Amino acid sequence: MDDGLFNAAISADDKFFDENRDEILNLEQETKGRNSTILHVAARFVNVQIMKRVLDLKPSLLYKTNCEGNTALHIAASLGHFDMTKLLIMFANSQEVEMRKELLRKQNRENSTALHEAIKYNHYAIVVLLIQEDPGSTLSTNIYGESPLFLAVDRRFYQIALHIIETVADCDYGGRKGKNVLHSAVINRAKTGNYLQLYLQKFSIGSFFFSFFLFFSG
Repeated sequence: MDDGLFNAAISADDKFFDENRDEILNLEQETKGRNSTILHVAARFVNVQIMKRVLDLKPSLLYKTNCEGNTALHIAASLGHFDMTKLLIMFANSQEVEMRKELLRKQNRENSTALHEAIKYNHYAIVVLLIQEDPGSTLSTNIYGESPLFLAVDRRFYQIALHIIETVADCDYGGRKGKNVLHSAVINRAKTGNYLQLYLQKFSIGSFFFSFFLFFSG
């Protein structure tokens, strides 16, 4: 990647684009080794203005992946950058419907979506945003067979788990090695004592699933 372009993405030097307006900027160039585009770099360093400029000039970078198969959305979601995640989604929303779904459901080399990444690091606000934009993303599983709901319960991020169940009528319950959400709940019940049951009892959810959930975790 060109040093000037690379440094602009790191330091949020928005003037770089104005100063080089008459030059042809190679925005598709990638870093050595990681194959990151300038959009990936902007996401890593939380430079929203740079991201806006890049997307205006080269919208196709929204879907580009690095060596790990991550888009800029994967990175923003995993690092908990809400404003940047929202910007990327809003930009995708300006595209065709199928293109928007392609971004939200795009899987990296571990078959994880941006939703998986947000759940993995317990970024609740981003999880809410991603599910609001595409409830169907809760049906996706990674290479370990982990659905978003399983991942939340397995890591004891119960606020996220409850949001998924309250919001999505038909989500995937599957997990790794043939386990499902209920298996994980039972295992965590043994580790956490009454915490899981007390937490769940704060919510008045009358679904069969939650009755079953409370039965096994109680």
